[in-house]
Amino acid sequence: MDRLERKELISISVKLSLLIIVIFTQLLSVSGREPLKIYLEEVLSIGTLDDDILFQWVAVVADFDKLYVTDTMDYSIKLFDEKGNLLKKTGRKGQGPGEFSAIRFLGISEQFLYVTDQYMPGIQVFDKDLNYKERIPVFIPISDIKVISDDEIAVASLSVDKEKKGMIFIYNQKGEVVREIKYLDKKAPLVLDMVSFDFDPQGNLYIAYTFQDRVEKFNPEGKKLWSKRLVKVKKLETKKIQSFELPTKVIYKDVALNSSGHLFVLGGSYSENPSRDVYVLSPEGELLATITLPDTSHCVYIDSQDYLYSRANEGVTLKKFRMKYINENPQRLKKSAEGSYNLIGLR
Repeated sequence: MDRLERKELISISVKLSLLIIVIFTQLLSVSGREPLKIYLEEVLSIGTLDDDILFQWVAVVADFDKLYVTDTMDYSIKLFDEKGNLLKKTGRKGQGPGEFSAIRFLGISEQFLYVTDQYMPGIQVFDKDLNYKERIPVFIPISDIKVISDDEIAVASLSVDKEKKGMIFIYNQKGEVVREIKYLDKKAPLVLDMVSFDFDPQGNLYIAYTFQDRVEKFNPEGKKLWSKRLVKVKKLETKKIQSFELPTKVIYKDVALNSSGHLFVLGGSYSENPSRDVYVLSPEGELLATITLPDTSHCVYIDSQDYLYSRANEGVTLKKFRMKYINENPQRLKKSAEGSYNLIGLR
């Protein structure tokens, strides 16, 4: 190969390299962002195996510098400060006002707390000092709630009544249904309409199905905007109970929205890391990242300051994390005796 041929070959190689760089840059521009990386920095831990602060917590809500937690094994609601100190608790075993048999979901509005019980109908209402106020008469089994305002409580129900299947019901303080949102055909098989859900400030509804590989968004008028499959389940494991074929494993456990409109979906038994993988979606339904929690959890909760809460030690411990959005992998740090923070990486 003479000198002229070598020059031509080098020139072609340079042009090809430049072309590849231009194409790659354009692809990044089209995508609109670099790949999202989210890391969890633990900032608070409440309850250990060596104390009785929490026996088995079920739900948590934050109100600025205060945390409210339902403890099903202690039949109580517990109030903590921002440092994890127990300020007050209320409740005992029973079926009367302010009593619980199997305390479950918890919601919060500007003035009140709303608490459900697995074995008792209705929603109990407390003020923020944990004083019992009233019971809202809701007579359907509640599978999830979301408090929209002081006079709007959204309820998802698991129902064998085909007229009430695949519906979100919005109740007022008197227990009257003021509106309904249909998200699934009423002919759906038993329990396959069970969902976790959340609303954004614009009134859009986000749903993750408990026993279906479906995550969906609806506008305030109930029109479906998109539907996604995240774990690509090919076949559900089922068990025949009487005349019903029922699923035995949960696909999605919970959903939560942050202040940027990102949807966080906690995966269940079919995820790569069961009950630990949290899928992060954009408002348009694009999968942005997957976070892996340090321990299995039954729920995820995100407060108004974008702190994420999950469980550890099978419900004995409540963990609070700061979410750090980073565009490249930082050095993974281990917690030291000097109090350095721990960054939990995402896959």
